[in-house]
Amino acid sequence: MNCKTICVRNLIYILITLFCGLSTRLYAQEGEQQDEPGIVDSVLLQKPDSIILHLKEQSSSLTALGALRGNPKLYVAENGNIGTPSQAIIRGVSSINLPASIQVYVDGIPLRYSRSLPSFLSNYDPDRLIFLNPQDIANVHVIGGANDYPILGGRGANGAVYLETERGEFGGTKLDVSVNHGFSQYDYTIPRFGSEALKAYLWERMAADGLSYDERSAHPIFDPNAAETNNETDWLKDIRQTGTYKDYHVKLKGGDGDANYLFSLGYTDKDGTIKNNEMQRVGLRFNLDYRLSQKIEIVNNLSYTNSWGRFSEYGSNYSIHPIYVAAAKAPFFSPNYYDQEGVRTGLMAGVDTLGFSNPNALVNNMENSNRYNRIDGLMGLRWNLADDWKLTANLSVNYTNLIERQYRPALGIAPDEYRIRQNAERSSSEFGLIGDVKAVKTGDLTDQIAYKASLMASIDTYEEKSMYGRKVNAGTDDYETLKQGIVDSASNTKFKSNLMTFIAQGELKLSNRAYLSAFVNLQGTSNFGSQGRWNVYPGATVSVNLLEENQPTAWAIDVAYSRTGNHDLRGFYHYNLYYPVNYFGYGGAYFGNAKNENIRPEKTDTYEAGSTLSLLNNRISLRAGYYYKQTNDLITYRSAPNELGLGVSVENSGSVINQGIEVSLISKLIQKKDLRWDLNVNVSTLKNSVESLANGSIERTFGNVTGIAMEGESIGSFYGYKISGVFESDEAVNLMKADGTPYMAGDYIVEDVNNDQKINALDRQVIGSPLPTLFGNLFTQLSYKELGLSAQLSFASGQDIYNRFDQQMHSMKDYANQNPDVSQRWKSSTETGNGLSRAALDDPSNNTAASDLWIEDGSYLKLKSLTVHYDIAKITGSKAFKNIKLYATAENLWTLTDYSGFDPEISNFTDPLLRNIDFGAPPLGRTYIFGVKATF
Repeated sequence: MNCKTICVRNLIYILITLFCGLSTRLYAQEGEQQDEPGIVDSVLLQKPDSIILHLKEQSSSLTALGALRGNPKLYVAENGNIGTPSQAIIRGVSSINLPASIQVYVDGIPLRYSRSLPSFLSNYDPDRLIFLNPQDIANVHVIGGANDYPILGGRGANGAVYLETERGEFGGTKLDVSVNHGFSQYDYTIPRFGSEALKAYLWERMAADGLSYDERSAHPIFDPNAAETNNETDWLKDIRQTGTYKDYHVKLKGGDGDANYLFSLGYTDKDGTIKNNEMQRVGLRFNLDYRLSQKIEIVNNLSYTNSWGRFSEYGSNYSIHPIYVAAAKAPFFSPNYYDQEGVRTGLMAGVDTLGFSNPNALVNNMENSNRYNRIDGLMGLRWNLADDWKLTANLSVNYTNLIERQYRPALGIAPDEYRIRQNAERSSSEFGLIGDVKAVKTGDLTDQIAYKASLMASIDTYEEKSMYGRKVNAGTDDYETLKQGIVDSASNTKFKSNLMTFIAQGELKLSNRAYLSAFVNLQGTSNFGSQGRWNVYPGATVSVNLLEENQPTAWAIDVAYSRTGNHDLRGFYHYNLYYPVNYFGYGGAYFGNAKNENIRPEKTDTYEAGSTLSLLNNRISLRAGYYYKQTNDLITYRSAPNELGLGVSVENSGSVINQGIEVSLISKLIQKKDLRWDLNVNVSTLKNSVESLANGSIERTFGNVTGIAMEGESIGSFYGYKISGVFESDEAVNLMKADGTPYMAGDYIVEDVNNDQKINALDRQVIGSPLPTLFGNLFTQLSYKELGLSAQLSFASGQDIYNRFDQQMHSMKDYANQNPDVSQRWKSSTETGNGLSRAALDDPSNNTAASDLWIEDGSYLKLKSLTVHYDIAKITGSKAFKNIKLYATAENLWTLTDYSGFDPEISNFTDPLLRNIDFGAPPLGRTYIFGVKATF
């Protein structure tokens, strides 16, 4: 471990110990901290692990999770790829083959954070929360513990985030107007050769690949008189830009004794730091609550959002990855054609003689876009049947449509195998309908014991459809639709499921000193057969206040247990399945799956204990807790003998454990009339381990990188080869390749795990883990009269990153520009280099296989935001405005890390086995936002 890494970790621990750090951009008033959701308002201490919401004033994040930090259960990582979701983990990862993303509820409507469809490009997945403007959110609850919402059931194995939108309020009409403008920058400094150095490198490379002196001299890139190959083009400068950010939001709310209303309209426009990467959103929301009588209230929510985005390939397809192509394309080429007289024209240059695309064509001519529409509606009834009986009923509907398309012209872009041009489009939709009813009874058993009991039933139906088509090789680049070209592929999918839930819950409050709660959730899902359809999810919580009431010091302890699950299995494996097949041009079908009615959801049992200490009349609140989550009945696949002609069979076998310690501090250090200082800290640990897999390890590979679930290791551990050096000479070679031929001098020395002197897949081993073992946030806010300052730090430690982009810049398997380190590669037995392998066209020895050479420590300490605000309404004494605030915010100002890539915050896949792979997506640039918020 080098000095820089040690400094990062030591500084993190020092900051934690001193509790000096940061708070939120919310500028929250006292009382805005929300208790975690439950049926009974707890009589015990308020837990200091409520989410700190810093969305309402200024943040360039397009969705809530991108700006949420402050709950010890929640780990969030972002990236700068516009419109992609943040990576969110709540208390570890509990699934391998089922979706492992969190569940999100928006005003009670469930939304899985990741979609089931594969990415339209290699790893771009649109943010499914893009429809919700963060400024419409009133409260956020992170649901991951045993005492949280009992309604989760089979949706709760990976935790959930419950978002509540703002509603109208009593007190007349109030108009909020906010305007924010900002910009973002990143310089994309990537070490690479200049023109002359690259020519010298390529001259050596081509010689090593067998080209004679005359053949190399005749190559156009070495012609000293050719204007088109004697330039010094900064391709990265050509494709980058200063990203802009604009957000306008109008909110009208108010109410009287009988009706409260909220109407909001927002527009957001955000550009990335790479040209033509952008996202625009228009959102409309209307919430209305009104009383029909003293006992009956009606609740209504209605919202519509339209968003549109353009994006680029930032995954494993490096042939059209604009950042990689800009780094790898030779700078001696020109962006434009030269005429016969050697005069540069305005016509964009095509694919160069080395086979690389023009980066300008990738960002300006290639079109990757999506359009997203979502409608949500909810109507609810709140009926006070009697003094101690309440009835609630809700009916909600939601519909989402997403159209994704790609237009790939020929000019300036290298062909994709036989596809010179292509147009592709996918249209997908989701529809959900939910109805629920709940009866609640409250009362007193004795003078010292109060109770609350409830029964709930709900029905949920969900349908998902998608259609995909691609045509290739239209006659010219002028056709940007599916009406031209040759049909290359087409498909459609449909999935439908139904869910029925029954919940019984009881709670007791004993003398304001103890709280007991228990629930049982009976849930049936159509995703499974008769033997696994119905499942029981119980839970219980006990909390005790150890000290007398009305004292400056309070101390409570609590223990809890709950069971949740993951029932998101698609494929209908409880039926005999026949799959279509093309047989010599004729359509047919084959028997692919023998039904298994015993499949059941994965089950997660959570045990936790915690203690909350409140000092100085709740000015300082400290909570520490421990959780243990064990998931059993993992969905796994077992291959059948080939003679049976069946595909894999699905069964329940396997378990995984997540455990950790969570500590939170909420403090109000100074609370005077003109001076306030709040200081909040949260720190969490995470240990994830696969305990058993009856069918053996599970692997998934993407872009040459493999993640694995293996007994004794954390989920998604990187799986590859360990390199111990380079064969310095032919005499030193003592290993064979997988095909039985010997390695050559200059090839990497791979650790021979099974000592058979042959390197193949059996010699791979775990080389790193993507999950953090320690993470947290520090917040502070300081205000003096009308002036305020707030800041936020985030940190993470223990996670590894596979730097696939850096590996590509060292691959030496083609004539791409490379990191200048390759000048010190192995060249001969007398020039053994600095540890890099030999250069070889097409990499015949597979030196670019996934290995520990490209594993890096991803620990970081980051200044996420710094905000200054000034309240001018109090000074002017204006009667026209209730409040006016001016803001200036800077984001991602400073990062302390040993990671050599763009940014140690990596957010690309929601697949649990493919996390923290850095393909070179745009990072979080430095962002500066200026804005005003006025209340009329």
